[in-house]
Amino acid sequence: MQTSARAIIFRDDSLLVVRYRDECGDWYAVPGGAQRHGEGLVAAVVREVAEETGLLVRVGPLRFVRECIAAPGARALPPDFHQVEFYFTCEIDGSLGLAGEPDPGQVEVEWCTLAELRGRCFFPPALLDALERGEEFGYLGVV
Repeated sequence: MQTSARAIIFRDDSLLVVRYRDECGDWYAVPGGAQRHGEGLVAAVVREVAEETGLLVRVGPLRFVRECIAAPGARALPPDFHQVEFYFTCEIDGSLGLAGEPDPGQVEVEWCTLAELRGRCFFPPALLDALERGEEFGYLGVV
């Protein structure tokens, strides 16, 4: 099992997302990724956002926790994949820059409304549900 730190960053009514492309097409997620050994969650989200977007962030409160356990045939996940994800509210300084170390399959960084993301392949959909309901904190479940 691994842990992951992710950023929820809003500008007006748009959420900052990373667009990826794989053999099944485009998909979206908020910036973030795996925590390294010896690295705190806050440091992990700062590093991951900088790598993927070129942005420096100020990390705010923890908002959501989610577990991701690969189901048989899951999109692009190894069969033994199990990750606990921590979603933090973050604020940015400056504008989008060039990603320092984009993820494999990363295409670009975009600002999208929640309604726009509903019409796209966004992971995890439970995050959109919680944000639309205005939830401040919660467990997004196992997906």
